[in-house]
Amino acid sequence: MTIKADEQGRYVVVNTLLNTTDVTLVDQISGRLGDSGRLVYFAVKDGMQPHDLTGQDAFIRAKDAAGKIKQVTGISERIKPSAGLMSMYLPAEFYQASGPVEEAYLAITNTNDGSIVSSVPLTFNVIENNMIITSNGSKDYIDQIDSFVEAMRGKVSQLSNALDTQGQSYVALNKALDVYVDLIGKNAVATLGSDNVFNGNNQFSKPITGTVTSAVQADNAATADTAKVAHKTDDDTGWLDISKNFISPAAGTAKIRKRNGIVQLIIQAVTGYYVGNKLPNGNQLLKLPWKGSAGASYPGEYPFVYNGAAGALSIMDDILIVHWVTNPSSDSNVHMYATLTYIATD
Repeated sequence: MTIKADEQGRYVVVNTLLNTTDVTLVDQISGRLGDSGRLVYFAVKDGMQPHDLTGQDAFIRAKDAAGKIKQVTGISERIKPSAGLMSMYLPAEFYQASGPVEEAYLAITNTNDGSIVSSVPLTFNVIENNMIITSNGSKDYIDQIDSFVEAMRGKVSQLSNALDTQGQSYVALNKALDVYVDLIGKNAVATLGSDNVFNGNNQFSKPITGTVTSAVQADNAATADTAKVAHKTDDDTGWLDISKNFISPAAGTAKIRKRNGIVQLIIQAVTGYYVGNKLPNGNQLLKLPWKGSAGASYPGEYPFVYNGAAGALSIMDDILIVHWVTNPSSDSNVHMYATLTYIATD
């Protein structure tokens, strides 16, 4: 059931104790297609009592009318944490597709470990704007991943500065990168998945796995690590839809991305997870394209919220499993949402 949010002056009231099937309509988040962003003031309450935000943070996650995932993390201003008063800024990426969002929620998290303390389902609308002309469609946007990309760019910039101290300019590096990109496009350099022929003397500092044809003096490569750092291009799979990988009877939406060995997984609106109040298939939920543990003895543990209480996911080889939940339920209307990051082991 959709419930219009109450207002408390400039603040919109969100109640953490609403039924998990209720959705709070927040008109203050609604905007027009192409808006540059919106600052929204929240009064978070536990029923009639203010929710104390001391030691806590928040994020808003949504799937827009085009089915693209959006997420913004962090409180913009902690106006009065003990009274639950805060503001959050929703960037322009939230207003790239007109129509009501498919799903959205506000999550309150613990700043120490990132675990979700409470979550409130939300809904809002992006109004069509006939005054603008744009060919840019809605794209997935997760601010934490964008921040990670910027951090990686910063490391590349630091590497460029180090090369400058050795007499090579930043401009020269950019030109060299352009040359390498051009060579890759012409298959003039070695690439993964291709047959590569090396005519010169090549050195490798690490053991070579597999078969080396006609290998001569291939056991000395003191400079290989430096070359790898200087010329490595960005390894990014992009967002992959693996919703078909849910293990029956579980079903839902799942997107995954691997970037330089780091995997980001988002699952939303997962149902069929409990049958007769029991876990089927040995708790198996989703088959992953990349392994996340060294084996069954090292499954790891990733916290999430299910049915309003804490739970934990684990990865055993390439299978995502439900490790445990506090409040199990056989109600098909209870959905599971989770985001986790792990290091690929293959």
